[in-house]
Amino acid sequence: MESTKLKGNLYSLGNGYYISKNDPLFWKKLLIQRPEDKEAMYHVGLEYEIEARNYLDRYNLTKTDQYLALYHKLMKQAFELINRSFNKGFLSARLDVLRMERAMKLTERKVPFNIEKSDSQNGKIRLFLALIFGLILAMVFLPRLLTTTYHINNHYLYMLPYEVIERKPTTLISFPGLKDQAKVIVVKPEISKELLVHQLVAGLKADYEMKPVSEAKQVIAIDETNTERGMVFWAGGDKTIQVYIYPQESIAFENTQERQLWETTTVVRSATYQFCKENGYLPEDLKTLIQPFPNNYLMELPKDPFKLKNTVTLSSTGEGGWLYSWVKNPANQDGVAVVKEAIKPNIPCAKEIPFSPLTITINKGNHTLLVISGDRIIRKYSVALGKEDSTPEGDFFISKKIMNPDKFVPLDENVYGTRAMELSNMKFAIHGTNLPSSIGQEVSQGCIRLNNSEIEDLYAITPLYTPVKISKSTSPIQGLPLLDPPNIYLYDRTDNPKEEDNLSVYHWAH
Repeated sequence: MESTKLKGNLYSLGNGYYISKNDPLFWKKLLIQRPEDKEAMYHVGLEYEIEARNYLDRYNLTKTDQYLALYHKLMKQAFELINRSFNKGFLSARLDVLRMERAMKLTERKVPFNIEKSDSQNGKIRLFLALIFGLILAMVFLPRLLTTTYHINNHYLYMLPYEVIERKPTTLISFPGLKDQAKVIVVKPEISKELLVHQLVAGLKADYEMKPVSEAKQVIAIDETNTERGMVFWAGGDKTIQVYIYPQESIAFENTQERQLWETTTVVRSATYQFCKENGYLPEDLKTLIQPFPNNYLMELPKDPFKLKNTVTLSSTGEGGWLYSWVKNPANQDGVAVVKEAIKPNIPCAKEIPFSPLTITINKGNHTLLVISGDRIIRKYSVALGKEDSTPEGDFFISKKIMNPDKFVPLDENVYGTRAMELSNMKFAIHGTNLPSSIGQEVSQGCIRLNNSEIEDLYAITPLYTPVKISKSTSPIQGLPLLDPPNIYLYDRTDNPKEEDNLSVYHWAH
C-alpha cells in the first residue's frame, strides 16, 4: 500500500528515472529534462513571475536599481515561457499571457526603466546580473530554449488558436457573459479575407485591452457601404475564438441594412401600437416604452442599422435614430396607420417602410416559434412543448415580461432560464431553459421553452401585449420568406434589474 502511494507520487522520465511531485523544484527539473513540455513551461513561468514581483516590491521599498533590473529580466523570461506554452496548445495560459502583457505595460508606465547609469555603477550591475542569471539559466534553460525568439508586441499571436468559418452564423450568437454591446469596425469593400481576419482579431484584442475581463466579446466588421463583412466572437476563458467571414457571393445581392431597418422600425412601431391599444393614446415620449417591470414594453429602443443610434428626435436631421411625431388623440383613427406615420427612421430613406404589428405563432406540429410581421418572418426558433399535448391551443397575448424569473433559485435549478414572457393564460409562459437538450421535444407541463440565448433575443424584440397564436396547423405560415440571422448589436440584451420581479414566485407549467 505504502509502495503504491509512493510510486503514484513519482513522475517517470523513462529509463528508470523519476522526479518526486513533492519536490519544490519539480517543474524546473522537468523543464530541464523535457524543455518542450508545455505545462512545465507554464508553471516555471508563473514561478518566475512571482520572483519578479518580489524584486519589484523590493525596488519600491528601497529604490535600488538592481532590483528593478532583476524584475524586468525575470518578468520577460516568465512572459516568454507562458506565451510559448500557450502557442504549443496549453490553453490555460491564454489569460495569463494577456494579464502579464498588460501588467508589464502598466509597470513600465509607472516605473520607467532607465539603463543610463554611471560607468562604475553599470559595471557593478552587469557583474551582479551576470552572476545571478548565469546560475538561473544554467539550472533551467537548455541552449535551444535560449535561441527562441518571441514577439511580445505581436498584435494577436497570444489570442490563438482561432477558427475561421467562411459563412454567416446559422444561429444567434449570445452568451451569459456578453454584457457589452458588440464593437463595430469599418473595413474597405475590397478587403482580402486574410486582412479581414487580421483586423477582426486585432479589434478583439484592442477591445480586451480597453476592458480586460474574461467575459464574452464580439467585434463586427462592416464596409463603407454599411454591408456586414464578418464577425469575431470569443466566449471568454479558454474558449476558441470564432472568426466568421461572410461569403462575397451572398453579399452581392443582399440589401442587408434595408432589411434590418425595416425590422427595427417594425419593433419600435409594434411596441408603440400595443401601448396605444392598451391605453387609448400614443405615448408622449418613446422612452415610456422602456419603463421598469411591469410596464416594460421593450428593454431598450433598437438602433437603426445605418447610424447605430436609438436616440429620438422630433424633427428630421438625418443623423440616425428615430423621428417621432406625436398625435394627441388617435382613438377614432386606424391605429396601424397612425403609428406608421408617427414613427420613422431619422435617416434619408428612398423607400416607404411598411408596417404590420408583430405576432408570434407557435406550431405544435413541428416545434417552431415564429415572429411574423405581415408576410415576413423576423425570427424562427425551435422550442420544447408540453408532454401529452398539454401546451394549450388558441389565441393569447404577452401579459408580462420578466427578466431572470425566480432569480433567488440557483441557476442550475432554475427551470425558467434567464427570461420569461407570461401568456394571458397565466398558467403558461414562453421562457428559457437550463436543459438545452430538451429543445424540440415534448417534455414540459405545457410551457414553451427556448434556449436561453434565443429567449433573450425574442424578449428583446417582442413588445408587451404582442398576440400569440398556438396551433397544430402549418398552413398560415407556409412559404413566407425568412430573414437573415439576427444581428446582436442592434438590440440591448443585457440584464436590467428594473425588469426583474423580486416580489413574486412563479409556478408556470414548466
